[in-house]
Amino acid sequence: MESCNLENLNIHASAREVEYYREPFEIWCITRKGLDEERKTAYFLTVIGKDAYSLLKNMAFPDSPISLSYESLKTLLLKHLQPANFETAERAKFHSLTRGECQPVCDFILQLQTQVSRCNFGNQLQTQLRDRLIAGII
Repeated sequence: MESCNLENLNIHASAREVEYYREPFEIWCITRKGLDEERKTAYFLTVIGKDAYSLLKNMAFPDSPISLSYESLKTLLLKHLQPANFETAERAKFHSLTRGECQPVCDFILQLQTQVSRCNFGNQLQTQLRDRLIAGII
């Protein structure tokens, strides 16, 4: 089977960078027919590299990383790398965004969408985007 060609996971990366790392891995997994959860976990543990594997091994103790699901490993990594006040800080950044004097509206909308993806607004996402768009343009 063709191997997944990802760089090693940087264990000093931000939670956001880990998200950007895992997305191509999950896309790669989708392209592999018949890839069960156990093999997905095994591939993930193989491609992340020695440092990330050691980190997961320590966080999973007393369990072995291979005994956990891919989703559990992903959650362990994200919780470890994500600062406790991450969501609040990202929401504050979102609420402070305003459109620059010469900034095209489409660029401001893209800036809002990029920032809101870090905020976890849940079912309030569209309302928050609409309100910030209006407030940021006025």
